[in-house]
Amino acid sequence: MVGRDDFVAVNREYPEGWSIRVLKVVAQGDEVVSEVEVPHDGLGLFRAASFWTVRDGQVVRGTEYWTSVGADPRPEWRTGFVEPM
Repeated sequence: MVGRDDFVAVNREYPEGWSIRVLKVVAQGDEVVSEVEVPHDGLGLFRAASFWTVRDGQVVRGTEYWTSVGADPRPEWRTGFVEPM
């Protein structure tokens, strides 16, 4: 998405029935990182890690990484070292 109008439009068009649960926010200077959970009855459970740059109280840049919980199976070699989320 480029620009605030696109950002607002995408969130406006997202299928109804979603909410956001903030899991963690870390901020230092003008950099902010958030981890959120986005449950949706019909589409499933998503998690997002977002990296924001904030200047003068406004978000001026953001990068988000989204995944569906459980969508990427852990590799067999790693099963002894990790726990499912």
